[in-house]
Amino acid sequence: MKRIDIRNILLRFLILPVFLAAAVPAIAADKKQPASQEPLVDLRPSPARTVKTIGVLIYPGFEMLDAYGPMEMWGNLKHIPAVVWGGEEKRVTVRVVTIAAKRGEVASNQGPKTVADFGFGDAPRLDYLLVPGGIGAIAQLQDRETLNWLRERAAKTELVMSVCNGASLLAAAGILDDRPATTNKMFWKDSTQPGPKVQWVKKARWVDDGTVVTSSGISAGMDMSLAVIGRLYGKDIAAWLERLTEYEAHRDPSWDPFAVKAGLVQ
Repeated sequence: MKRIDIRNILLRFLILPVFLAAAVPAIAADKKQPASQEPLVDLRPSPARTVKTIGVLIYPGFEMLDAYGPMEMWGNLKHIPAVVWGGEEKRVTVRVVTIAAKRGEVASNQGPKTVADFGFGDAPRLDYLLVPGGIGAIAQLQDRETLNWLRERAAKTELVMSVCNGASLLAAAGILDDRPATTNKMFWKDSTQPGPKVQWVKKARWVDDGTVVTSSGISAGMDMSLAVIGRLYGKDIAAWLERLTEYEAHRDPSWDPFAVKAGLVQ
């Protein structure tokens, strides 16, 4: 008959609770959802406590990326999970609307048309205003209705932004007088001509002057938008937008190789 070792049996009973105490937290940790698996996009966002409105001016011949690059960034703020904001109460939604002289279809420089949600006469109150550039901006420099509307709205808006030679329109309306600003480097001379009182900055991806922010050509509007969003709502919010759009933004406003290529600076 096999001899039963009472001491070994007792030792095993004593060790078992210790083993379980150590194993249970580890099992629980395994079952906890890793941070990398937390919801990255809020596909069905609830209404945010704070809602801002950004109006994007469009006109015949506007540059598509000037308008749609920034709209992509601002329009996706609503999909950022509350945890990124630091709590549900801190979430902000930015409503994006398009505005033209008259409501309806407006052809871009590239051809495709965009529907203007509002005309000058019925446009809603704006928190932010974005003015894209494009070949069509040249004709708008002589349009008093457009310049008057810009002047009136800029005076009532928290923040005015321009992309490319959209700055020409702001300059022609007097909005950039005595302010630092930049614009497209390839067409620098023509783009800056409407603003003799503007402190034009030749080498800049964008220039942030507080309530007025201007950017260089076309794609620079996305860098400017992310920089402004980061200033207003935090770097984590801007970084989330970069991740969502798979866009590697230039964070240095003085980064501007195109000024060198255009012969504006050495």
